Amino acid sequence: MLLAPILLQAGPILATGTPADDSTLPNTHVSPNLGGLINFDALPSCPTFPPSGCTNESGLTLSGVTFTSADGLYAIPYSGQSAPNELYDNGAGGSANLTISLAHGTTALGFGIADSDLDENFDPVEITLQPLDSQGGNLGSAFEVTIPELIGNPGNGYFIIEDTTNDIFGVNIVQSVSDPNFSGLAIDDVQVAPEPSTILLLLTGVTIFGCFRMLRRHQLNRS
Repeated sequence: MLLAPILLQAGPILATGTPADDSTLPNTHVSPNLGGLINFDALPSCPTFPPSGCTNESGLTLSGVTFTSADGLYAIPYSGQSAPNELYDNGAGGSANLTISLAHGTTALGFGIADSDLDENFDPVEITLQPLDSQGGNLGSAFEVTIPELIGNPGNGYFIIEDTTNDIFGVNIVQSVSDPNFSGLAIDDVQVAPEPSTILLLLTGVTIFGCFRMLRRHQLNRS
């Protein structure tokens, strides 16, 4: 029965995983493990915050994955996921608009949202995640997510965008915050699935958000 929604899935789905947590002993690792883990710990970290006089890492490519933002991206040593470094979007007023781009398509792309803040109304931050196709255009609909604050490592979350074919070429991550008292958003622990599909793993291990429109249509036709 698990195979039915897989075969009839229409467009990418979004799943929530568990971010790594370096604030606990022993440290915990990101889950699920998709393979191909990329973090930013080998980069020289910026000793000042907000970043000043540090290397702008926008355009950085690691293992075929490119990270860009018009705001500038900086490795800062404050990751609560896999210490020390996270990749910080230096957007004005705590905003962020960064893109993760892949050289080759994949069935699953995972990424940690690290150290996001409350919004201007002191509510948990809402972030838009837009899957991208091979041309850098939108692949299906965007997902709106809220970063949890009432957890052991507040302001952190882990998300996986997945499809049944290798048509995921990246994701655009947007946080629209207008209050300059909040520091903004960073990412950590990017994973690109090296295998054809990990949907069975996600169905049994994490929470899935998505719209199985073809499955619904199939059910209606049978009724």
